[in-house]
Amino acid sequence: MDAVGYLLYPYRVELGEVDESDLIICRGTLPDSSKPQIRVPQAEHNGDLQAKDCGDGVVELPFDLISRCSERFEAAMNSRPALAYTLATRLPFQYNIVPSSIRSWFLSADGPNLDLSNHLANDAARKIMVEAFDLLGFHLKRKKPPSLVITHDIDSEKGLRRALSFKTVEDELNIQSIWFLPSYEYPIPRTLAKDLADGSTIGSHDTKHDGKLIHIHRHNELVERLSDSRSKLEELFETEVRCFRAPLLQFNRQIVSALAEAGYTFDYSAPCWEPAHGPTMGGFGVETAQGFMTDGVLEVPLTLFQDHQLLNVLGLDTDSAIKLWIEQAKLICSFEGDIVLLTHPHLAFSQDLQKYESLLQILTQIQVDRTASEGAVPKMA
Repeated sequence: MDAVGYLLYPYRVELGEVDESDLIICRGTLPDSSKPQIRVPQAEHNGDLQAKDCGDGVVELPFDLISRCSERFEAAMNSRPALAYTLATRLPFQYNIVPSSIRSWFLSADGPNLDLSNHLANDAARKIMVEAFDLLGFHLKRKKPPSLVITHDIDSEKGLRRALSFKTVEDELNIQSIWFLPSYEYPIPRTLAKDLADGSTIGSHDTKHDGKLIHIHRHNELVERLSDSRSKLEELFETEVRCFRAPLLQFNRQIVSALAEAGYTFDYSAPCWEPAHGPTMGGFGVETAQGFMTDGVLEVPLTLFQDHQLLNVLGLDTDSAIKLWIEQAKLICSFEGDIVLLTHPHLAFSQDLQKYESLLQILTQIQVDRTASEGAVPKMA
């Protein structure tokens, strides 16, 4: 993927040929060009984080942030599962036969870092790029205002039974969420499906919550599995299914490349950053809070740590988790990113829906405040 397009995706810009461009991004200076230029230096990063106005319509970036972003992006797209994950998900039975406490212990063994600000490198680079445009008189406008997106993964029948209680809270707050369900993991009664789909978005969570998706290397097999899940859910819920999230946030280029062909438009599988990512057994993410297009699918990163990470893997109590989510949401706002929350209906909030309601109210207010300051209409899903 072109790194410049990746960095500038949130804004109303078009990439084109030099002769047709209003501004040129180049390595070194083009002495014969009368057009404004953003120059990418060859020198190593010297610690400076600001673009420099060199005069005569030339602005120099502080370092080669385009190559750095490209390297991080390619590393995320080409992630490989850890040996322990491979062994657990290659067995004839599902990985979750191992008790959750043991799985969480393995993930937390290296003491994950909870500071999200250390893992927004691509957003920091985007800010510098936008600053360079500003210095040349090009004030970029976003394609759409940043959103608050509430999502749920229903991994089990227990989660399905508790889903409607979460939806009741959201309906009272006029919040429409996205529900990701595996199509063949457990029975889905049609009456419950109808209630859950009413005013909500239904997404695929693969066919089974077995963690095996990342091991499928044949493109046609991936497309067939993903298409099967979408078709089954559309039949059950009697609604269009265009959103996907892989179980355990499995993410790589092979999966992404099959999604559009399987009929999906949006993928919610990529974490901005996850301290203890199951498939890689370590920290992993795309290091951006902004959506981006790749292989015909809009990738919407998970920008807040998922509840399973905080409550199960890292052992936080609900109050501490809420405090951290609020801090993260404010940080995401400072980078103009989407606030994307993931909860599982079978975890701790199911025992205290008042705290879940409180979290939603706070996140909603954060979203309202930032859109009001930007003069935009609040967008929430």
